[in-house]
Formats: sequence, C-alpha cells, structure tokens
Amino acid sequence: MKRRTYGERDDNMIRVIHLGVGGRGAWPLRKVAERDDFESVALVDVNPSNLTSAMEKTGLPDSACFTSLEDALEAVEADAVIVITPPDLHARQCLDAVRAGKHVLVEKPFTKSLADARQIVDEAQKRGVKVAVCQNARYAAASVTINRLVSAGTYGRVSFGLMTKYGWRPGVHHSGLDQHAYLWERGIHDLDAMRFMVNARPSRIWGNSFNPDWSPYRGGGGVYGWVEFEGGATFGYMCTFAAHKGSSSLRLELEGGCLELTAQGLTLKRPGREETEEELELDAVPHETDVLMDGFGDYVINDVEPDFSGAGNLVTVAMVEAMGVASDEGRIIDFKDYLEGDKIK
Repeated sequence: MKRRTYGERDDNMIRVIHLGVGGRGAWPLRKVAERDDFESVALVDVNPSNLTSAMEKTGLPDSACFTSLEDALEAVEADAVIVITPPDLHARQCLDAVRAGKHVLVEKPFTKSLADARQIVDEAQKRGVKVAVCQNARYAAASVTINRLVSAGTYGRVSFGLMTKYGWRPGVHHSGLDQHAYLWERGIHDLDAMRFMVNARPSRIWGNSFNPDWSPYRGGGGVYGWVEFEGGATFGYMCTFAAHKGSSSLRLELEGGCLELTAQGLTLKRPGREETEEELELDAVPHETDVLMDGFGDYVINDVEPDFSGAGNLVTVAMVEAMGVASDEGRIIDFKDYLEGDKIK
C-alpha cells in the first residue's frame, strides 16, 4: 500500500499517530494542535464516535482514521505513537510501535509488569527510538516545590513522612479485575510522586493491599504501605478509592522542620515549642501536560532524556509491583535484590 503523508515534512516536526482518542486521549489531540513541533497524522480507536469527535478536533480526514495500530502504521508516515488506551493493552501496543521504529509516549501505568516494561525499554534502545511515560502527577506545583526544597537541603535531610488519600470511586474503570486495583490505577502516580519529592531511590518496600466488602473492585481497593529510601528516609502510605469520606494529606518530617501539604496549601512548622506555622508559596510551574510534551519533543529531537523516560519509569513500575508482591507474600521486599542485575536509573 502506498503511504500517505499529511502536511509538509519538517525534520523538527514529530508526526504523531494517536492510539486511543476518547477520554484521556483527548488531551494529546488538544496539545498537538497548539504546537509547532508536533503534527497529528492519524487517529486510531475502536469506537467510531471517538474517531468522529477527534476528526472535528484535529481537522484530519476520514482517511486518516483507523481501528488498529497495524493499519495506521502501514498507511501513514509517522515518527511517534501516543498511546492512551486501557493499561492492559499498553505492553503489546508499545512493543508493536517500538518494533515499527516509532517513538512512544504512553499513558501511565507504563505496563502492568516490570518484565513487560523492561522488554519495551530494551527493544527501544536496540532500535534507537525513545519511550516516555505520562507520569504527570510529579509535575504538580506542590510536588515540584517539595522536590526543590528537599534537593537543595533547605530544611535538612528527610527523616520520615506520610501520604494519605481517602476517596470514593464508583466506577471500576480499567482496574476492576486487578488484584491490586488501587496500586495500578492511582498508586502508580502516588509512588512516582513520592520518590520524586524525596529525591531518592527506594531501598526496601512493604505493603498490604486490602479490599473492603463494599468496594466495587475485585481486589486491592486500598493499600497500607511503607517505603524506605536510600539515605534512611521512611515513608508511610495509606491510600484508597473505597472510602466513604474523602480527605488527603502529605507530611514530611525533616531535620529543620515539618512540611505539610493539605487542601489549604503547603506549610512549614520549624522545631521548637511554638505552634506557629509558615505558609510557603508553591513554585510557578507550567501545566503538567506541557511538561510532558516539551520533554518528549526534546527527547525525540535532541536526545535529551526526561525524568519520565521509559528507562527512568522502570523504578516506579517496580515500586508498584514490589508493593503488591509484599502484600501477596507477607514480607518486606529488598528493592536492590528485586532489581538485581537490571540497569535501572
């Protein structure tokens, strides 16, 4: 079949196939249309109404619409594939794109197993293409601010912390049949943001994935967990989307004070008897999706690897998987042993 090209080719223009254009797949359509370094050249979805809506957003013709990635790859000249599909499909679709010589930006979770993620990263390195993962939560203003303060040692070394998230999610979404639903649906963001804020690699991990009777999920609607990081910082973790009342908090105890993030903002309580807390201004940051698109573009064009590269994201996938294994096997996981022999950043 003769290949088609939409628009003039520019060596600095990344031609994109959008795989999955409904739901979360709408944001890349929007962002690509706003930029001069990306161009949408094909839309792939199994839902006709999603394709119709995406055509209206992009101005692409019906001939640029496909129901399979294979057909799109055969028909259209492209440089990259943006994968925004149900997580269980990520491993095969990313691997297919990489083997076709295309760069990949994939929605979290990268894959639902460390082995699959590692295979994709290895294949990409062999073929000289780039893989990146949409771990956007780490680029929220609060996470960026805390990362900066911790990295600079502004208030000394982190000693311990606690993250809690209670909420109710009525639909089972893509993780309804998972044994560890919360971990793969939202924990992938929580643990990624946690390691980003602490600015250290995990050394040991424990977890207890649980599911209350009223949870619509098959398993793991909530998780108690604990992560010890290199350098000695320990972090408690209690998160669920099967709670009747919602709330969230984040607290880091450092040598020079306590950083606490609530719905009201970020505060600092210094050591001493006085209960006075300082309100800290959050860093001004670009929108998280702009960070992802900027970083992915720079990775493809200039070979500048972002923090959310596929190789870098292996640690996050491993954290989620290890916490699930800890729950299943009732033991603390030595993170170094878990990754022994793997080249993970």
